[in-house]
Amino acid sequence: MASFWTGTVADVKRSWARPASLRKLFAVLLMVAIVLGTTSVGTARVLAQDAPSAAAGSPGTGLAWGDNGSGQLGDGTTISSSTPVGVDLPGGTTITALAGGGGHSLALTSAGAVLAWGANGSGQLGDGTTVSSSTPVAVEVPTGITITAVAAGNFHSLALTSAGTVLAWGFNDLGQLGDGTTVSSSTPVAVDVPGGTMITAVAGGGFHSLALTSAGAVLAWGANGSGQLGDGTTVSSSTPVAVDVPTGITITAVAGGRFHSLALASAGTVLAWGLNDSGQLGDGTTVSSSTPVAVDVPTGITITAVAAGNRHSLALAPAGTVLAWGLNVSGQLGDGTTTSSSIPVAVDVPTGVTVVAVAGGGFHSLAIVPSNSTTTLQVSPPNPEPDQPVTLTATVTCTASAPTGTVTFLEGTKIMGTEPLSGSPTATANLTVNRLTPGKRSIQARYNGDGNCPVSTSDPATATVRKPILPVTGASLPTMLAVGFLLTLTGAALVAGVKNRDA
Repeated sequence: MASFWTGTVADVKRSWARPASLRKLFAVLLMVAIVLGTTSVGTARVLAQDAPSAAAGSPGTGLAWGDNGSGQLGDGTTISSSTPVGVDLPGGTTITALAGGGGHSLALTSAGAVLAWGANGSGQLGDGTTVSSSTPVAVEVPTGITITAVAAGNFHSLALTSAGTVLAWGFNDLGQLGDGTTVSSSTPVAVDVPGGTMITAVAGGGFHSLALTSAGAVLAWGANGSGQLGDGTTVSSSTPVAVDVPTGITITAVAGGRFHSLALASAGTVLAWGLNDSGQLGDGTTVSSSTPVAVDVPTGITITAVAAGNRHSLALAPAGTVLAWGLNVSGQLGDGTTTSSSIPVAVDVPTGVTVVAVAGGGFHSLAIVPSNSTTTLQVSPPNPEPDQPVTLTATVTCTASAPTGTVTFLEGTKIMGTEPLSGSPTATANLTVNRLTPGKRSIQARYNGDGNCPVSTSDPATATVRKPILPVTGASLPTMLAVGFLLTLTGAALVAGVKNRDA
Protein backbone atom coordinates (compact mmCIF):
# COMPACT_ATOMS: atom_id res chain seq x y z
CA MET A 1 0.00 0.00 0.00
CA ALA A 2 2.82 2.31 -0.66
CA SER A 3 4.89 3.74 -3.44
CA PHE A 4 8.10 5.59 -2.86
CA TRP A 5 10.75 7.65 -4.55
CA THR A 6 14.39 8.56 -3.84
CA GLY A 7 15.02 10.01 -0.43
CA THR A 8 11.58 9.42 1.07
CA VAL A 9 10.40 7.64 4.10
CA ALA A 10 8.44 4.48 3.41
CA ASP A 11 5.69 3.79 5.91
CA VAL A 12 4.56 0.32 6.76
CA LYS A 13 1.33 0.55 4.94
CA ARG A 14 1.15 3.73 2.93
CA SER A 15 2.94 5.94 0.50
CA TRP A 16 4.81 9.20 0.44
CA ALA A 17 3.09 11.57 -1.90
CA ARG A 18 4.62 14.73 -3.29
CA PRO A 19 4.16 17.25 -6.04
CA ALA A 20 5.63 16.20 -9.39
CA SER A 21 7.81 19.31 -9.41
CA LEU A 22 9.47 18.16 -6.21
CA ARG A 23 10.28 14.57 -7.14
CA LYS A 24 13.91 15.28 -7.98
CA LEU A 25 14.30 17.39 -4.84
CA PHE A 26 14.09 14.52 -2.45
CA ALA A 27 17.65 13.40 -2.86
CA VAL A 28 18.51 16.45 -0.78
CA LEU A 29 15.39 16.86 1.31
CA LEU A 30 15.37 15.42 4.76
CA MET A 31 12.61 14.23 6.97
CA VAL A 32 11.55 15.87 10.30
CA ALA A 33 9.58 14.46 13.15
CA ILE A 34 6.41 16.03 14.29
CA VAL A 35 4.10 13.55 15.95
CA LEU A 36 0.57 13.72 14.60
CA GLY A 37 -0.76 10.49 16.09
CA THR A 38 0.45 7.31 17.70
CA THR A 39 4.05 6.10 17.70
CA SER A 40 6.80 5.88 15.08
CA VAL A 41 9.04 8.83 14.44
CA GLY A 42 11.82 8.50 11.92
CA THR A 43 15.15 9.98 10.94
CA ALA A 44 15.80 13.49 10.19
CA ARG A 45 12.84 15.68 9.44
CA VAL A 46 9.75 13.47 9.55
CA LEU A 47 6.53 15.10 10.73
CA ALA A 48 5.25 11.69 12.08
CA GLN A 49 2.71 9.77 13.96
CA ASP A 50 2.00 1.48 13.56
CA ALA A 51 5.06 0.36 12.52
CA PRO A 52 7.44 -0.39 11.06
CA SER A 53 8.54 2.66 9.19
CA ALA A 54 11.53 2.96 6.91
CA ALA A 55 13.61 5.83 5.63
CA ALA A 56 16.38 6.66 3.26
CA GLY A 57 19.27 7.71 5.46
CA SER A 58 22.50 8.91 3.95
CA PRO A 59 22.37 8.55 0.18
CA GLY A 60 22.24 4.86 -0.68
CA THR A 61 21.56 3.58 2.82
CA GLY A 62 18.41 2.40 4.59
CA LEU A 63 17.05 2.93 8.09
CA ALA A 64 14.06 1.22 9.70
CA TRP A 65 12.27 1.24 13.03
CA GLY A 66 9.20 -0.15 14.78
CA ASP A 67 7.80 -3.68 14.87
CA ASN A 68 10.33 -6.35 13.84
CA GLY A 69 8.59 -9.61 14.65
CA SER A 70 9.08 -10.85 11.09
CA GLY A 71 12.46 -9.24 10.49
CA GLN A 72 10.95 -6.34 8.57
CA LEU A 73 13.59 -3.94 9.89
CA GLY A 74 16.20 -5.86 7.95
CA ASP A 75 18.94 -5.66 10.58
CA GLY A 76 19.43 -9.41 10.99
CA THR A 77 17.30 -9.62 14.12
CA THR A 78 13.64 -9.90 15.08
CA ILE A 79 13.98 -7.38 17.87
CA SER A 80 11.70 -4.37 17.54
CA SER A 81 13.27 -0.94 17.81
CA SER A 82 11.86 2.45 18.77
CA THR A 83 14.79 4.19 17.11
CA PRO A 84 16.15 3.81 13.55
CA VAL A 85 18.51 0.89 12.89
CA GLY A 86 20.56 0.29 9.79
CA VAL A 87 19.25 -2.16 7.21
CA ASP A 88 21.87 -4.87 6.54
CA LEU A 89 22.29 -4.17 2.84
CA PRO A 90 24.70 -6.18 0.70
CA GLY A 91 28.06 -4.51 0.20
CA GLY A 92 28.21 -2.01 -2.62
CA THR A 93 24.43 -1.59 -2.80
CA THR A 94 22.97 1.87 -3.30
CA ILE A 95 19.29 2.33 -2.41
CA THR A 96 17.14 4.85 -4.26
CA ALA A 97 13.64 4.07 -2.95
CA LEU A 98 11.90 2.15 -0.18
CA ALA A 99 8.40 0.77 0.42
CA GLY A 100 6.78 -0.86 3.42
CA GLY A 101 4.04 -3.49 3.54
CA GLY A 102 2.12 -4.97 6.43
CA GLY A 103 5.09 -7.02 7.65
CA HIS A 104 7.67 -6.72 4.88
CA SER A 105 9.85 -4.11 3.26
CA LEU A 106 11.14 -3.39 -0.24
CA ALA A 107 14.11 -1.48 -1.57
CA LEU A 108 14.95 -0.34 -5.09
CA THR A 109 18.64 -0.25 -5.96
CA SER A 110 20.46 2.15 -8.26
CA ALA A 111 21.00 -0.79 -10.61
CA GLY A 112 17.23 -1.24 -11.05
CA ALA A 113 17.06 -4.38 -8.92
CA VAL A 114 14.81 -5.00 -5.90
CA LEU A 115 15.62 -6.27 -2.42
CA ALA A 116 13.04 -7.46 0.11
CA TRP A 117 12.97 -8.56 3.74
CA GLY A 118 10.54 -9.45 6.52
CA ALA A 119 7.44 -11.67 6.46
CA ASN A 120 7.22 -14.03 3.49
CA GLY A 121 4.34 -16.41 4.23
CA SER A 122 2.68 -15.50 0.94
CA GLY A 123 5.86 -15.07 -1.09
CA GLN A 124 5.82 -11.29 -0.78
CA LEU A 125 9.63 -11.18 -0.74
CA GLY A 126 9.69 -12.50 -4.28
CA ASP A 127 12.73 -14.72 -3.85
CA GLY A 128 11.04 -17.99 -4.83
CA THR A 129 10.45 -19.11 -1.25
CA THR A 130 7.98 -18.53 1.56
CA VAL A 131 10.72 -18.27 4.18
CA SER A 132 10.82 -14.98 6.04
CA SER A 133 14.13 -13.14 6.21
CA SER A 134 15.52 -10.60 8.64
CA THR A 135 18.06 -9.42 6.07
CA PRO A 136 17.49 -8.29 2.48
CA VAL A 137 17.14 -10.95 -0.21
CA ALA A 138 17.08 -10.37 -3.94
CA VAL A 139 13.70 -10.35 -5.63
CA GLU A 140 13.80 -12.66 -8.67
CA VAL A 141 13.15 -9.97 -11.26
CA PRO A 142 13.28 -11.50 -14.75
CA THR A 143 16.57 -11.05 -16.59
CA GLY A 144 16.82 -7.89 -18.63
CA ILE A 145 14.12 -5.99 -16.74
CA THR A 146 14.97 -2.76 -14.94
CA ILE A 147 12.75 -1.62 -12.08
CA THR A 148 12.07 2.09 -11.58
CA ALA A 149 9.62 2.12 -8.65
CA VAL A 150 8.28 -0.18 -5.95
CA ALA A 151 5.11 -0.30 -3.85
CA ALA A 152 3.71 -2.63 -1.23
CA GLY A 153 0.30 -3.84 -0.11
CA ASN A 154 -0.51 -5.71 3.05
CA PHE A 155 0.91 -9.04 1.84
CA HIS A 156 1.81 -8.32 -1.78
CA SER A 157 4.39 -6.29 -3.66
CA LEU A 158 4.47 -4.29 -6.87
CA ALA A 159 7.21 -3.02 -9.17
CA LEU A 160 7.12 -0.65 -12.13
CA THR A 161 9.55 -1.39 -14.95
CA SER A 162 11.38 1.01 -17.22
CA ALA A 163 9.23 -0.28 -20.09
CA GLY A 164 6.04 0.88 -18.36
CA THR A 165 4.89 -2.58 -17.37
CA VAL A 166 4.11 -3.84 -13.87
CA LEU A 167 5.27 -6.89 -11.92
CA ALA A 168 3.59 -8.25 -8.78
CA TRP A 169 4.21 -11.02 -6.27
CA GLY A 170 2.92 -12.33 -2.95
CA PHE A 171 -0.63 -12.87 -1.69
CA ASN A 172 -3.25 -13.12 -4.45
CA ASP A 173 -6.45 -14.48 -2.94
CA LEU A 174 -8.44 -11.52 -4.24
CA GLY A 175 -6.53 -11.01 -7.48
CA GLN A 176 -4.26 -8.25 -6.20
CA LEU A 177 -1.39 -9.50 -8.39
CA GLY A 178 -3.45 -8.72 -11.47
CA ASP A 179 -2.32 -11.71 -13.52
CA GLY A 180 -5.77 -13.16 -14.12
CA THR A 181 -5.52 -15.71 -11.32
CA THR A 182 -6.01 -15.88 -7.57
CA VAL A 183 -2.89 -18.01 -7.08
CA SER A 184 -0.25 -16.44 -4.85
CA SER A 185 3.27 -16.26 -6.25
CA SER A 186 6.68 -16.16 -4.60
CA THR A 187 8.28 -14.73 -7.73
CA PRO A 188 7.21 -11.71 -9.82
CA VAL A 189 4.45 -12.22 -12.37
CA ALA A 190 3.40 -9.77 -15.04
CA VAL A 191 0.28 -7.75 -14.34
CA ASP A 192 -2.14 -8.16 -17.23
CA VAL A 193 -2.14 -4.50 -18.26
CA PRO A 194 -4.18 -3.82 -21.44
CA GLY A 195 -2.10 -3.82 -24.60
CA GLY A 196 -0.61 -0.48 -25.59
CA THR A 197 -0.99 0.94 -22.07
CA MET A 198 2.06 2.60 -20.50
CA ILE A 199 2.09 2.67 -16.70
CA THR A 200 3.83 5.60 -15.01
CA ALA A 201 3.13 4.93 -11.31
CA VAL A 202 1.88 2.18 -9.02
CA ALA A 203 0.36 2.09 -5.55
CA GLY A 204 -0.64 -0.67 -3.19
CA GLY A 205 -3.81 -0.78 -1.10
CA GLY A 206 -4.63 -3.26 1.60
CA PHE A 207 -5.69 -6.01 -0.78
CA HIS A 208 -5.91 -4.11 -4.04
CA SER A 209 -3.53 -2.38 -6.43
CA LEU A 210 -3.60 0.80 -8.48
CA ALA A 211 -1.75 2.04 -11.54
CA LEU A 212 -1.59 5.40 -13.28
CA THR A 213 -1.32 5.41 -17.06
CA SER A 214 0.56 7.82 -19.28
CA ALA A 215 -2.82 9.08 -20.53
CA GLY A 216 -3.84 10.14 -17.02
CA ALA A 217 -6.28 7.27 -16.52
CA VAL A 218 -6.35 4.86 -13.56
CA LEU A 219 -6.42 1.07 -13.50
CA ALA A 220 -7.21 -1.02 -10.43
CA TRP A 221 -7.37 -4.69 -9.51
CA GLY A 222 -7.82 -6.97 -6.52
CA ALA A 223 -10.31 -6.72 -3.66
CA ASN A 224 -13.42 -4.67 -4.34
CA GLY A 225 -15.83 -5.46 -1.52
CA SER A 226 -16.06 -1.78 -0.64
CA GLY A 227 -15.86 -0.44 -4.18
CA GLN A 228 -12.15 0.40 -3.90
CA LEU A 229 -11.56 -0.48 -7.56
CA GLY A 230 -13.80 2.39 -8.57
CA ASP A 231 -15.43 0.65 -11.53
CA GLY A 232 -19.00 1.00 -10.32
CA THR A 233 -19.17 -2.52 -8.89
CA THR A 234 -18.20 -4.35 -5.73
CA VAL A 235 -16.89 -7.35 -7.66
CA SER A 236 -13.21 -8.13 -7.14
CA SER A 237 -11.05 -8.48 -10.23
CA SER A 238 -7.86 -10.44 -10.92
CA THR A 239 -7.05 -8.24 -13.92
CA PRO A 240 -6.90 -4.44 -14.18
CA VAL A 241 -10.19 -2.62 -14.67
CA ALA A 242 -10.61 1.03 -15.54
CA VAL A 243 -11.56 3.33 -12.69
CA ASP A 244 -14.66 5.29 -13.68
CA VAL A 245 -12.98 8.71 -13.63
CA PRO A 246 -15.35 11.49 -14.78
CA THR A 247 -14.92 12.58 -18.40
CA GLY A 248 -12.44 15.38 -18.94
CA ILE A 249 -10.46 14.76 -15.75
CA THR A 250 -6.79 13.82 -16.03
CA ILE A 251 -5.24 12.02 -13.07
CA THR A 252 -1.64 12.74 -12.05
CA ALA A 253 -1.21 10.62 -8.92
CA VAL A 254 -2.86 7.74 -7.05
CA ALA A 255 -2.79 6.37 -3.51
CA GLY A 256 -4.25 3.28 -1.89
CA GLY A 257 -5.76 2.94 1.57
CA ARG A 258 -6.79 -0.29 3.20
CA PHE A 259 -10.24 -0.30 1.58
CA HIS A 260 -10.34 3.03 -0.27
CA SER A 261 -8.46 4.79 -3.03
CA LEU A 262 -7.49 8.36 -3.90
CA ALA A 263 -6.58 10.18 -7.09
CA LEU A 264 -5.16 13.66 -7.68
CA ALA A 265 -6.45 15.47 -10.75
CA SER A 266 -4.39 17.86 -12.88
CA ALA A 267 -6.67 20.71 -11.81
CA GLY A 268 -5.60 20.21 -8.18
CA THR A 269 -8.83 18.53 -7.11
CA VAL A 270 -9.08 15.12 -5.41
CA LEU A 271 -11.28 12.11 -6.14
CA ALA A 272 -11.92 9.24 -3.72
CA TRP A 273 -13.76 5.95 -3.79
CA GLY A 274 -14.29 2.81 -1.72
CA LEU A 275 -15.06 2.40 1.97
CA ASN A 276 -16.27 5.55 3.72
CA ASP A 277 -17.28 4.38 7.18
CA SER A 278 -15.04 6.97 8.84
CA GLY A 279 -15.40 9.73 6.29
CA GLN A 280 -12.18 8.80 4.47
CA LEU A 281 -13.67 9.76 1.09
CA GLY A 282 -13.94 13.35 2.30
CA ASP A 283 -17.23 14.15 0.59
CA GLY A 284 -19.10 15.12 3.73
CA THR A 285 -20.80 11.75 4.12
CA THR A 286 -20.02 8.31 5.50
CA VAL A 287 -21.58 6.56 2.50
CA SER A 288 -19.21 4.27 0.61
CA SER A 289 -18.93 4.69 -3.16
CA SER A 290 -17.87 2.32 -5.96
CA THR A 291 -17.14 5.25 -8.28
CA PRO A 292 -15.01 8.33 -7.66
CA VAL A 293 -16.56 11.20 -5.71
CA ALA A 294 -15.11 14.66 -5.28
CA VAL A 295 -13.36 15.36 -2.00
CA ASP A 296 -14.78 18.52 -0.44
CA VAL A 297 -11.56 20.53 -0.58
CA PRO A 298 -12.04 24.12 0.68
CA THR A 299 -12.61 26.71 -2.04
CA GLY A 300 -9.46 28.31 -3.36
CA ILE A 301 -7.13 25.48 -2.30
CA THR A 302 -5.27 23.57 -5.01
CA ILE A 303 -3.97 20.15 -3.98
CA THR A 304 -0.53 19.02 -5.16
CA ALA A 305 -0.22 15.55 -3.61
CA VAL A 306 -2.31 12.88 -1.88
CA ALA A 307 -1.68 9.96 0.45
CA ALA A 308 -3.85 7.32 2.11
CA GLY A 309 -3.79 5.69 5.51
CA ASN A 310 -5.81 2.79 6.81
CA ARG A 311 -9.05 4.71 7.13
CA HIS A 312 -7.89 8.28 6.65
CA SER A 313 -6.61 10.45 3.84
CA LEU A 314 -4.14 13.31 3.41
CA ALA A 315 -3.58 16.09 0.91
CA LEU A 316 -0.80 18.62 0.43
CA ALA A 317 -1.46 22.19 -0.68
CA PRO A 318 1.02 24.47 -2.52
CA ALA A 319 1.79 26.66 0.50
CA GLY A 320 3.09 23.62 2.36
CA THR A 321 -0.08 23.20 4.38
CA VAL A 322 -1.74 19.81 4.90
CA LEU A 323 -5.37 18.69 4.94
CA ALA A 324 -6.62 15.42 6.44
CA TRP A 325 -9.93 13.61 6.75
CA GLY A 326 -11.38 10.29 7.94
CA LEU A 327 -10.71 8.27 11.07
CA ASN A 328 -9.07 10.20 13.90
CA VAL A 329 -9.18 7.96 16.97
CA SER A 330 -5.40 8.19 17.37
CA GLY A 331 -5.08 11.80 16.29
CA GLN A 332 -4.00 10.85 12.78
CA LEU A 333 -5.73 13.90 11.30
CA GLY A 334 -3.35 16.11 13.26
CA ASP A 335 -5.88 18.83 14.05
CA GLY A 336 -5.48 18.66 17.82
CA THR A 337 -8.55 16.45 18.33
CA THR A 338 -9.49 12.79 18.13
CA THR A 339 -12.75 13.51 16.33
CA SER A 340 -13.13 11.90 12.93
CA SER A 341 -14.10 14.12 10.02
CA SER A 342 -15.85 13.46 6.71
CA ILE A 343 -14.45 16.65 5.21
CA PRO A 344 -10.87 17.89 5.08
CA VAL A 345 -9.54 19.67 8.17
CA ALA A 346 -6.27 21.55 8.46
CA VAL A 347 -3.38 19.69 10.07
CA ASP A 348 -1.90 21.81 12.85
CA VAL A 349 1.58 22.12 11.34
CA PRO A 350 3.94 24.23 13.51
CA THR A 351 4.25 27.88 12.56
CA GLY A 352 6.97 28.52 10.03
CA VAL A 353 7.15 24.91 8.88
CA THR A 354 6.55 24.19 5.18
CA VAL A 355 5.60 20.62 4.34
CA VAL A 356 6.75 19.23 0.98
CA ALA A 357 5.44 15.64 1.15
CA VAL A 358 2.92 13.59 3.11
CA ALA A 359 2.37 9.91 3.89
CA GLY A 360 -0.30 7.89 5.62
CA GLY A 361 0.29 4.96 7.95
CA GLY A 362 -2.18 2.57 9.47
CA PHE A 363 -3.23 4.95 12.22
CA HIS A 364 -0.66 7.69 11.86
CA SER A 365 0.50 10.30 9.39
CA LEU A 366 3.84 11.68 8.30
CA ALA A 367 5.18 14.70 6.46
CA ILE A 368 8.52 15.75 5.06
CA VAL A 369 9.95 19.22 5.46
CA PRO A 370 13.33 20.40 4.17
CA SER A 371 16.09 20.22 6.74
CA ASN A 372 18.14 23.27 7.58
CA SER A 373 21.34 24.00 9.44
CA THR A 374 22.47 27.03 11.41
CA THR A 375 26.08 28.13 11.93
CA THR A 376 27.27 30.67 14.46
CA LEU A 377 30.82 31.96 15.03
CA GLN A 378 32.61 33.14 18.17
CA VAL A 379 35.97 34.95 18.13
CA SER A 380 38.04 34.69 21.32
CA PRO A 381 39.33 37.13 22.34
CA PRO A 382 37.28 39.58 20.24
CA ASN A 383 39.87 42.37 20.69
CA PRO A 384 43.23 40.61 20.67
CA GLU A 385 46.58 42.21 21.33
CA PRO A 386 49.06 42.30 18.45
CA ASP A 387 50.64 38.89 17.94
CA GLN A 388 48.07 37.29 20.33
CA PRO A 389 46.59 33.94 19.09
CA VAL A 390 42.89 34.02 18.31
CA THR A 391 40.52 31.02 18.54
CA LEU A 392 37.61 30.84 16.10
CA THR A 393 34.77 28.53 17.25
CA ALA A 394 31.96 27.59 14.86
CA THR A 395 28.83 25.99 16.32
CA VAL A 396 26.53 24.09 13.93
CA THR A 397 23.02 22.77 14.56
CA CYS A 398 20.80 20.86 12.13
CA THR A 399 17.12 20.03 12.20
CA ALA A 400 17.68 16.66 10.50
CA SER A 401 20.41 15.02 12.54
CA ALA A 402 23.70 15.75 14.26
CA PRO A 403 25.78 17.64 11.67
CA THR A 404 29.02 16.10 10.45
CA GLY A 405 31.70 17.20 8.02
CA THR A 406 33.80 20.34 8.02
CA VAL A 407 33.69 24.08 8.58
CA THR A 408 35.67 26.57 6.51
CA PHE A 409 36.69 29.85 8.15
CA LEU A 410 36.80 32.86 5.84
CA GLU A 411 37.95 36.46 5.94
CA GLY A 412 36.14 37.83 2.93
CA THR A 413 36.96 35.35 0.19
CA LYS A 414 40.26 34.36 1.79
CA ILE A 415 40.22 30.88 3.33
CA MET A 416 41.80 30.94 6.77
CA GLY A 417 41.46 27.19 7.29
CA THR A 418 39.08 24.22 7.29
CA GLU A 419 38.45 22.10 10.41
CA PRO A 420 36.33 19.00 11.17
CA LEU A 421 33.18 19.10 13.27
CA SER A 422 32.80 17.12 16.47
CA GLY A 423 30.03 16.69 19.01
CA SER A 424 26.34 15.72 18.97
CA PRO A 425 23.63 16.91 18.64
CA THR A 426 25.32 20.31 18.49
CA ALA A 427 28.71 20.17 16.76
CA THR A 428 31.65 22.57 16.91
CA ALA A 429 34.83 23.21 14.95
CA ASN A 430 37.80 25.25 16.16
CA LEU A 431 40.58 27.06 14.33
CA THR A 432 43.43 28.84 16.13
CA VAL A 433 45.04 31.71 14.22
CA ASN A 434 48.46 32.66 15.58
CA ARG A 435 48.31 36.29 14.40
CA LEU A 436 45.72 38.56 12.79
CA THR A 437 46.90 41.64 10.95
CA PRO A 438 46.06 44.94 12.71
CA GLY A 439 42.69 46.52 12.06
CA LYS A 440 39.05 45.48 12.08
CA ARG A 441 38.75 41.94 10.71
CA SER A 442 35.39 40.49 9.52
CA ILE A 443 35.32 36.68 9.73
CA GLN A 444 32.68 34.10 8.81
CA ALA A 445 32.32 30.33 9.27
CA ARG A 446 30.80 28.23 6.46
CA TYR A 447 29.46 24.77 7.29
CA ASN A 448 30.01 22.65 4.18
CA GLY A 449 27.06 20.29 4.76
CA ASP A 450 26.74 16.50 4.69
CA GLY A 451 24.26 13.96 3.36
CA ASN A 452 21.57 15.11 5.80
CA CYS A 453 22.34 18.72 6.65
CA PRO A 454 22.65 21.53 4.09
CA VAL A 455 25.33 24.21 3.83
CA SER A 456 24.99 27.28 6.06
CA THR A 457 27.15 30.32 6.76
CA SER A 458 27.40 32.33 9.96
CA ASP A 459 26.86 36.04 10.29
CA PRO A 460 30.15 37.99 10.22
CA ALA A 461 32.02 38.18 13.52
CA THR A 462 34.45 41.03 14.15
CA ALA A 463 37.92 40.93 15.66
CA THR A 464 39.57 44.31 16.24
CA VAL A 465 43.37 44.22 16.47
CA ARG A 466 45.07 47.49 17.48
CA LYS A 467 48.20 48.67 15.79
CA PRO A 468 51.32 47.62 17.70
CA ILE A 469 53.39 50.07 19.84
CA LEU A 470 57.09 49.37 19.37
CA PRO A 471 58.42 47.82 22.58
CA VAL A 472 61.64 49.07 24.35
CA THR A 473 62.40 45.89 26.19
CA GLY A 474 63.52 42.41 25.31
CA ALA A 475 64.79 41.61 21.85
CA SER A 476 63.86 45.08 20.52
CA LEU A 477 65.83 46.98 23.16
CA PRO A 478 69.21 47.18 21.29
CA THR A 479 67.44 48.50 18.19
CA MET A 480 65.55 51.13 20.17
CA LEU A 481 68.70 52.19 22.05
CA ALA A 482 70.59 52.57 18.80
CA VAL A 483 67.80 54.67 17.30
CA GLY A 484 67.66 56.83 20.44
CA PHE A 485 71.44 57.29 20.42
CA LEU A 486 71.39 58.43 16.77
CA LEU A 487 68.54 60.83 17.49
CA THR A 488 70.45 62.23 20.47
CA LEU A 489 73.59 62.78 18.36
CA THR A 490 71.52 64.42 15.66
CA GLY A 491 69.90 66.76 18.17
CA ALA A 492 73.25 67.66 19.70
CA ALA A 493 74.72 68.44 16.32
CA LEU A 494 71.79 70.74 15.46
CA VAL A 495 72.14 72.61 18.76
CA ALA A 496 75.88 73.04 18.23
CA GLY A 497 75.32 74.37 14.75
CA VAL A 498 72.84 76.96 15.96
CA LYS A 499 75.22 78.14 18.70
CA ASN A 500 78.12 78.48 16.25
CA ARG A 501 75.93 80.56 13.95
CA ASP A 502 74.89 82.86 16.84
CA ALA A 503 78.49 83.29 17.76
